[in-house]
Amino acid sequence: MDGDLDRALRFMATMEDALATRRLDLPFGTALFNDGLPRVWYQNFVRVERDAPLAEVLADTERVMAAADLDHRKVEVRLDELGARYAPESPWDVSRLVVMEHRGEPPPLDVRAEEVDGHALIEKWQAGIRASPTHDGSEETVRQLVEAQLHRETATSVRYFSARADGRWVTECSLFSDGRTAQVESVETLEAYRGRGLARAVVGRAVAEAYSAGHDYVFLLADQDDWPKELYRRLGFEVVGRVWELLRKPQP
Repeated sequence: MDGDLDRALRFMATMEDALATRRLDLPFGTALFNDGLPRVWYQNFVRVERDAPLAEVLADTERVMAAADLDHRKVEVRLDELGARYAPESPWDVSRLVVMEHRGEPPPLDVRAEEVDGHALIEKWQAGIRASPTHDGSEETVRQLVEAQLHRETATSVRYFSARADGRWVTECSLFSDGRTAQVESVETLEAYRGRGLARAVVGRAVAEAYSAGHDYVFLLADQDDWPKELYRRLGFEVVGRVWELLRKPQP
């Protein structure tokens, strides 16, 4: 495994462990739960860290997540070759995420990007969640996902960057930090304001601020099959590895 990739994966795992209210060791990894936020999939999942047959992984995931009374089932595979082996056999939806590290010069600053307090983004978060094609229409889900955004501040240092249009905050990204390593995350622009370079502006600002604060490693995750990864390439990010997600959405 690439040393830098290992650094990114360790950073993510440390934050996930800190966010969990409960952990359960499994033969092939760890089940993590936030019992107060059961509808937040990324805080309730099984993390595969060692080789095991897919059938065993799915069976144990079903068992522990059913015992937690969760409606979804989610597995994250941190070993690329193992994820690639699971993907063709998985009865659940498969997503491929690329780990991209920043290797270029910090992007030029765009004056539209501003640092903001997380609470200033609540209205924007709510609008984005309600507009998401995966939103279940429940305001309780909106509440939990917004709470989860702010809950991340209990696990690591978080800074938020946004830009205004029509008098409101319409885009955002977060910058997670442990003092040396920084992760750019949660990049999203409300649909009506896309195509204006706002995501580029806030990501560029986050990267510049990370280096200015003394970080020597900056990375992000991107969907391998979606267009934003090309934006990140233009901003100096390069792919160093992949992680895999297996997801069974809540059943009707």
